[in-house]
Parts: sequence; C-alpha cells; structure tokens
Amino acid sequence: MKNLIYALRVLLKNKFYAFLNIFGLALGLAVSIIILLYVQSDLTFDKHHDKWDQVYRIESKFYIPPKNDEFALTSVALPETMQMEFPEIQSFTRVQSAGQLLFRIEDKNFYVDDMYFADSAMFNIFTHEFIQGDPRTALVEPRSLVLTESTAKRLFGNQPPLNQLVKTDQNTFTVKGVIKDLPDNVHLTFNGLISYSTLTSGQPPMNAQQRMSQLWNIGTYSYVLLPKNYDVNNIYNRFHEVFDQYMAPIRQFAPSLREASFEPRLVPLNEIHFNSKVQYDLATGNKAYTQSFMAIGIFVLILASINYMNLATARATKRSKEVGIKKVLGSTKGKLVSQFLSESILITFCSLLLAVGLVYLLIYGVNINELLGKQLSLDWFNNPLLLFGSLGITIILGVLSGLYPAFYLSAISVINAMKGSVKTGPGSTFMRKGLVAFQFFVSIGVVIATLLMSNQISYMRNKDLGFNKDNVIIIPTRDTLVSRRLEVIQNELRENPNIIDVTTTTGLSASNANSVGNRLIGGGRQVMMVEEADTTMKTDTYNLMFIGENFVNAMEMELIAGRDFDENIPTDPTQGVLVNEAMVAYQGWADPESALGKKVQPAGQQGNPSRVIGVVKDFNAFSLHVKVEPTLILRYERFGTLTQVNPSVVVHAKAGTLQQTLNYLENKYDELDPSHPFEYGLLDTQAENLYKSDKRQSRLTASLSYICIIISCLGLLGLSSYTTATRIKEIGVRKVLGATIPQLVYLIFRDIMLLVIVGFAIAAPIAYLLIEEWLQVFQYTMDLPTAIISAAAIAGILALLVAFLTVSFHSLKAAQQNPVKALRYE
Repeated sequence: MKNLIYALRVLLKNKFYAFLNIFGLALGLAVSIIILLYVQSDLTFDKHHDKWDQVYRIESKFYIPPKNDEFALTSVALPETMQMEFPEIQSFTRVQSAGQLLFRIEDKNFYVDDMYFADSAMFNIFTHEFIQGDPRTALVEPRSLVLTESTAKRLFGNQPPLNQLVKTDQNTFTVKGVIKDLPDNVHLTFNGLISYSTLTSGQPPMNAQQRMSQLWNIGTYSYVLLPKNYDVNNIYNRFHEVFDQYMAPIRQFAPSLREASFEPRLVPLNEIHFNSKVQYDLATGNKAYTQSFMAIGIFVLILASINYMNLATARATKRSKEVGIKKVLGSTKGKLVSQFLSESILITFCSLLLAVGLVYLLIYGVNINELLGKQLSLDWFNNPLLLFGSLGITIILGVLSGLYPAFYLSAISVINAMKGSVKTGPGSTFMRKGLVAFQFFVSIGVVIATLLMSNQISYMRNKDLGFNKDNVIIIPTRDTLVSRRLEVIQNELRENPNIIDVTTTTGLSASNANSVGNRLIGGGRQVMMVEEADTTMKTDTYNLMFIGENFVNAMEMELIAGRDFDENIPTDPTQGVLVNEAMVAYQGWADPESALGKKVQPAGQQGNPSRVIGVVKDFNAFSLHVKVEPTLILRYERFGTLTQVNPSVVVHAKAGTLQQTLNYLENKYDELDPSHPFEYGLLDTQAENLYKSDKRQSRLTASLSYICIIISCLGLLGLSSYTTATRIKEIGVRKVLGATIPQLVYLIFRDIMLLVIVGFAIAAPIAYLLIEEWLQVFQYTMDLPTAIISAAAIAGILALLVAFLTVSFHSLKAAQQNPVKALRYE
C-alpha cells in the first residue's frame, strides 16, 4: 500500500511524463480491447445457436468432365431425400432467397431486403429468441411470415404485429412471429422468413422422374441437424447408394451427363464463415484479416510497452539520487524493484481506466461499429472474456513494461546515484536503441501496408471492367403488365436528352439483397453443350448472362468479332449467342473469328442449336477477386424458363446529369407503374460494395497506423529526453566552442535518423511480402513493384519528418539552454 501511495505521489510530481506513459499505454489497451471484441465476434460466428455443434450445411460437389464445381446451394429435393435414406438426420431446413419484397400495409408501401423462404424446422435447428408467436408453428402454414423486431417496428410502428396481414403483389401473408434482431456474427442474415410451404402449396408431390431431374439442379441453402459428435463419414461412405438410386438413372436420358457424378459436402455450421470456398455462397469472412488485426493489436501493445520502458529509463537521471538515498537508508534491491513495479502497475491501471473511456467513446460516440461492420458492445458482466481478458492484459503489460526499468533503476550504484551521474553500458544503450528501431519498423511497415492497400482499392475502383458502370441506373420491373410494355417504355425514355441509352436484362437488380458470391452482372451457371474446335460438343458448366435488346451498346461493351443481336433478323433473339474472349480460349477456338457459327445448346435438350454470332471483349462480370470466366450471353426472351424473373430496365445517363435523370425517371414511373413506388439502384455503388470488406480492412489498418505513429512519437520523446539528458554537458561544451543550434539539433537527431533508416530497411521488404500475400485473393492487382517504391518513399519520408519534429522538442530546448547551467559543476 505504501508503494502505491508513493507511486501516486511520483506520478503527480511528474505530470508530463505520467501523461505520456498513461496516454501511450491507454492507446495500446484501447486498441487491444477493440480487437479482442472484434476477434471474439469473428471466432464465435454462429455459435449463439444452442445446437451449433450439431448443425451442418449441405454443399454440392458436381463432377462434369473435365472439371469439378462446388456450390453452397443444393437441390430443393436433396435434404428430404437424404433424410429418407439416412435416419440419423434428425431434421432439415431449406432456406431459399426471396430477394427484396414490396409489402403493402393499408395505404403504405415498404420495400424489405433479405427475405427468405424457410422450412418449418428452421427454429428447431437455429436458435432465435421469439418476442411474439410460437416457434414450433410459426412457419408451418402456407403464407406465414416471421419478422425480425426492427422490421416489425418499421412496418407496424407500435401496433402489435402478431396475426397482422401483409400484402405483396402475389400473396397475402399473416405475421406468425416476431424474433429478436440477429447478431452481426451469423453467416445467414435476414429481415424476415416466409414459410417454405408457400412455394409448394397446391402442388402435387414430386414423382420419381421429377425428383431425379430436380436433384441435378441447385437453388437453395440446406441445413441438417445430426446427433452430437456424429461422424459425417458415415453419410459420405453410403451416399453412393443414394446417387445410384436417385440420380444416376437420368444419365441414360442425358448422354452429356454420362460421366457426371455428385457428392454432398457437410460443413459444420461454425466453419462456414472462414472456410467457405464454394460458388454462390453468402458473404463470408477472411481469416487472414482477423489474424492480421490480432498481430497489429499485439504490436501496438508492444509499442506501448516499449514507450514505458524508454520513458522510465530516460527519467533515471532525475531519480538516481532518490535511489541512492533509499539505498543509504537501507532499502534493498527487492524493495526497490517492488516499488517501481507498483508504479508500473498503477500506471497501467490508470491507463486501463482511460482506455475504457476511449473505447466507450469510439463505440457509442464515434460509432466505430460502422467502420468495423460489427455490433461491438462493452458488456463487462455478461462477457467474461472481455472482463478478465482486459484485466489480464493490463496486469501482464504492467509487469512486463515495468521489469526492465525496475531492475535498471534498482541496479544503480550508490556512489553514481548520489553524484547524479548515471551511465549505461553499451548493452543497455543498444537495447534501448533497438527497441526504438523496432517501433519504427512496426510503424513504417503498417504505413506502407496501408498505402499499398489503398492503392489496390483505388486500382479496383478505376480499372476498366470492360463495360461502363458509371451513371448506370437499374430499375426493377415489378409488374407483368409493365414488363410487356418494355419496348415502348425504352423508346419513351430514350427521348430524354440526359439519357444516353436504355436496355433491359435479368442479370442486374436494384438491390444487393441476398447477393451471393462476387457477382456484379450476370445470370448464373448452367450445364451447356458448346462446340469445340474439332466440332465435338463439350458439356460443361458455363457462366450465363441473359440480356435484352441493345445491351452491348448501352453498357459500352466492345465487340471484337461478328455482330450484336440484330432485331431485324428474326432468328437472332431465339438462336443467337454472344461469347467473350475467355470462352474463345477455353473452347480452344483459334481466334475470335473462328468462334462465329459455333453451336451452343442446353444440356439434354434436342432441336435446333443456337449459334455464336459475335465475340465481346472480356469484361469483369464478377469482382476482381476472381478471373473472367468463359461466358455465354443469351437473350432472356429465348431462355426465360431459365431466368424466371422479370427483367430490369437499365438506363445509362450522361455524366453530371444523374440527379436530374433520377427525378425524371421517378416522375415517369409514377405514370407507367402507379401501383409501385419508384425504386432504383446504381451499378457503380454495387461495384463498390463488392470490395466492402477490403475497404474496411484498409481503413482499419490506416487507423491502426495512426495509432502506431502516435505511440512511436511518444517513444521518441523518451529516447530524445534520455539522449539530451546524458549529453547535456557535451552540448554545453560544443556550444561554448562555437557550435550553432542547427548543428546541435542534428547531433542529437543523427542517431535517431539511423534508427529510422534501420527500421525502414527491415520494414519495407517485409511489408512487400505481406502485401504480396494479401493480394493473392485478387485475380487482378496493381503493379506491386512500382507501387512499393512510392509507398516506401512516402512512409520513409513521413517517418523521418515525424522523428525530426518529435526529437526537436528536446534537442532545441537543450541547444538553446545557457551552457553555464550545464557546466557550472565542473
């Protein structure tokens, strides 16, 4: 207790250094608390469900020679078929996207994103807290609806939602339940669920032929509940019997599938977030991001600890007489170590209080959750990891930070202490400089990484995608009466001088709701037969796009061979196909010209095949994380049975007229479709959303780089304070002999500059290697060797500038001091 009281007096006496220590450690602790919450959220994805360790998602693995395709989606018939053949499957639920729905309540309209169909077993498998309704019956009857709390409040205000009627264009639903809003760490997020029986109501059960055909098509997310500690190999080992009985017979009707096969993959619920590599998955996490945040958090704590050590040893010259007097009065080394460790722990606990205040400000004041994309909260008593983790980090940091200063100060000899001449050996000096060099290594490395991440994101935003995404407005068609008048509507819209062109497509939507994978434009994948160079028909899965009239021209795509669809040629919309350059290479065609006339046909279909009429330059239908895929571009009028959705109207506006065009379109659609509120999406905004997690990591890394720089500056204050204190007489002598103030400042800064250069020399290549690894998730990247040069130059110059300004605080003060004060005791 005496040590703590004495430590408090020491802090109050040296307010400036106490502030530097406490503030530096508080920054480190605040960062560690936020990263602790962030990592905890990521590592506990989907674990709030009571049966999370029994739930598996079924994924599809198709082998259609010559390649394998893996999908997050399955056939709607697969879970039921598997339950019939594997009694150990206790329950299953299918979850199928309903997209964005327009709900009508009395005279009000509401668009609601992220709506899904789900089986009645949904709430038996997944744990959702019901505010109103019965989870056992909520999704049993057709046209039943379960809403999240925030969605129910948005639709009904303060009225009780239970048993209220909600209308859409096709149905009238009854609200059967209201559940608590979902936490942020679930892979399947929704605003409402519709009973799956709504889709099958009034339809006869599938016969054997229909089930067989259906099992080869995908369209729903499927989850099964298995016994605890169940070995899924039991299902894998016996599934070939299911395949032979239910799926293999179709191969006799479809020769293109003769060598094809299928296997299910059962993925534990808690592994979906980080380990998913399949197509058409929902948004998933990146374990490398989480690990990098953990690493940066540890580095920030180390930097803060180094600061304390440097500042404490820098104060040794001021406290040497205190140590000497205590030793003369009988204090032992152990008691001195205990005293200095008490000071260190007191400082870290003061820092913890300040850190908690900073975290509260960041979460509830600045709303850092928006930056992180999380719902972090400081729930100390319901989160033992947060409480004991913060206390544990504080105690460990206090002890480790205080050990070196404590042993260093307590080891000062009585004679040197009483004289006030504290000298350190080369080992101690080397260690202190090494710690500062390490600070600059971390700071410069993080700054370089931040600049390179920013360059990659800028590259993605500005890269030519092969089509024009700017000022492109997407307007969904909600009414079949409107969809039948699309040609007339397009012609009317083209008369507006602010509109460059108008087209239609089923591959674009106004909302990113329920979006899967990295898709920006396009329809999906389909098994097709395409003629190869040797005229044989190759069966494979290809990326398909379904477009309307004038799409290529309106989106400013480039034709490199052949021609676009011609409305004056009757066979073009029904039998014409466009392909991209990647398709030419994949099929082994000699060049784009040789692709013209090649046959294309859906697998298993007979009749007249379609033929390639044109080749477009490669375009990025997906994000830059994935390479351009071989793509078939078809007219949706011909393949409407594959798309089964109303097309969207796509308006390309002139630059600088976007708002005027939107105002015009809103007024126009009030006339064209008065029964639906005007709704639109912007293609460039959707393109930005593809890189949301990458931008989030870049912004977070940038924020952490600022913190690293601040902490490093505090460490420099400590080292420069120590350096000037030990060289104060040398400075006085040099000044008497005629040295100028700039010369004296350079004298002190020279050593620091060498440390910055050493830190830079180590940081630059390591940052290069780390960013090279980070870029592996992108198929299209900036020119890294060129980018690293500019980023390293900026980071190096910034480090030198910051170091110079920081060191100048002490060096100018020492250089301007009257030399008489430094030399009067000689």
